[in-house]
Amino acid sequence: MDGRNFPDDTDPDYLKRLASAWRPERDEQANGTVSDDLEEEFRVTYSGADPPAEFDARKKWTNCPSLSHIYDQGYCGGCWAVSSASVITDRICISSNGKFKDTISAWEILSCCVEDKCCYGCDGGLEECAFKYYAKHGVVTGGDFGTNQGCKPYLIKPCIHHMDRDGKYKICDSSNKTVVSSCKTECSNKSYQTPFAKDRHFGKRAYQVKAADLKKELSEFGPVTMSFEVFADFPLYKSGIYHHVTGKKLGWHAVRVIGYGPGYYLAANSWNSEWGDNGLVKFKSGTNECSNEEDGFQTASPKE
Repeated sequence: MDGRNFPDDTDPDYLKRLASAWRPERDEQANGTVSDDLEEEFRVTYSGADPPAEFDARKKWTNCPSLSHIYDQGYCGGCWAVSSASVITDRICISSNGKFKDTISAWEILSCCVEDKCCYGCDGGLEECAFKYYAKHGVVTGGDFGTNQGCKPYLIKPCIHHMDRDGKYKICDSSNKTVVSSCKTECSNKSYQTPFAKDRHFGKRAYQVKAADLKKELSEFGPVTMSFEVFADFPLYKSGIYHHVTGKKLGWHAVRVIGYGPGYYLAANSWNSEWGDNGLVKFKSGTNECSNEEDGFQTASPKE
């Protein structure tokens, strides 16, 4: 299951940024307002059919290529924003029957989401607040770094998130660090033709999904985000079903869940496709592994 350990000269700040998602309790203790008006009591209406024993969103909604895409947060503690933006992208495509093929901008969420002081760019944040921002303010489009796609493409370079230093990307160190700019109500991509105001996509509501409802949610409506405690053995994952065995706690992390199977959730990480199993991880389910189920799963329904 594991690869090599971190080299001795790994930048400590990078290790911190690998695990920069927050959990709700931490932020509630800080200012007491984060979840006050999130739609935690909202109940989704599911069909009466039993969910399949195994499910992979990529196989059901084949006209949505975003479901197969693996993102890269780069040298930035922005997993909370990247995972949320990718879930929003997937869900808009699904609800549009594949007509929506753009990418929702993780960069706008990183630089503009300041909801209830629970979003701090590359220093971490809550997925719940990213979804709340999407429902309240809307988010423009924006592709990966260097793609020149959409209104606000991602502005942080991909880098190596695995232990073998022979990948196609550079090492994640301070040379790859990018300062997140202040929020601007204009497209950073000057060649993009759609006006900023007309490029915004809005969510209908942000809500939490309980572990007991996750299979129905995924198979009927699409991906969600999952946050969990990160220990030193998680970045070493290569294949199989991950569960914590050894190593100290690094923090919290957020990923996009796209499916499930016997004893696991299938999740897409945001450390590019060189990490793990081509960017994916099978995470142990049903036992609250690394606290991955106790806070629920986050998502939002699109208006369009």
